[in-house]
Amino acid sequence: MHTIRISLILLASLVSNTVFANSDSNNSQSTITIEHAGNAGIKIISGNKIALVDALFGPHSRFTHFTDAEFSTLTKQGANVALATHVHSDHFHPKRATQFLTANSNTLFIGTPEILGTFNDISVTKNIFAPTLADFQSHLITQDDIKVDVLNFPHMKIPNSIQNYAYLVEINGWKILHVGDADVTAEVITGHQLAKRNIDVLVVHDLFHVLQKDYRKLIEQMNVDKVVYMHIMDENITPVSQWLKTNLPDATYLAPGHKSITLTK
Repeated sequence: MHTIRISLILLASLVSNTVFANSDSNNSQSTITIEHAGNAGIKIISGNKIALVDALFGPHSRFTHFTDAEFSTLTKQGANVALATHVHSDHFHPKRATQFLTANSNTLFIGTPEILGTFNDISVTKNIFAPTLADFQSHLITQDDIKVDVLNFPHMKIPNSIQNYAYLVEINGWKILHVGDADVTAEVITGHQLAKRNIDVLVVHDLFHVLQKDYRKLIEQMNVDKVVYMHIMDENITPVSQWLKTNLPDATYLAPGHKSITLTK
């Protein structure tokens, strides 16, 4: 495992390969910042690279989200890649996604085929990639030296079946896995060979340990360095933070009031 020093605030089977842009890699960066972008949304920053996951959504009546002013700032800052794990409105909304992509024509957006079908503005779809995946299939995409491994990762049972993709984002030598609302099971972990992927940060929803009583074993099976909880409603922030201190003291969370993590190695 990597040795990681946490600073600022305490605390993310290859089938095919798509390259959207190439340039000289710069792996000299040893610092990465992960910022909260509402609910399960994150902004990953390392050097001059930015990746967004589940940040293009809202406003939402139940879950934390960016205000219009905050989203305007996010849009002006732009990103190399923007990813959406699934079509649910607390992770993605076509209106904000269209607004962001219209303002950032060089951003590559990646989502599920279900997400692709929600866009009404044909002009932005040229920057959208939505691979069709099943079982334990994955697709590796490279954009501006950022590698994104798109993993088919089933949504937790709710009980309808929604396409959910997890994203393993590799940026300046860091690997962050965001699973969206995935059902994180031993079978899926083995199917995607996550233990061999050298994951630095695992980003999971706050029901992970509720649905999986053997959560410690699953974390060990994934061979991850750090775990970050997200998707936490305002009234659950204190209980979740207390639970983490007791049961997963090396883990952390992102939520309003606890908005960023900076890691160095």
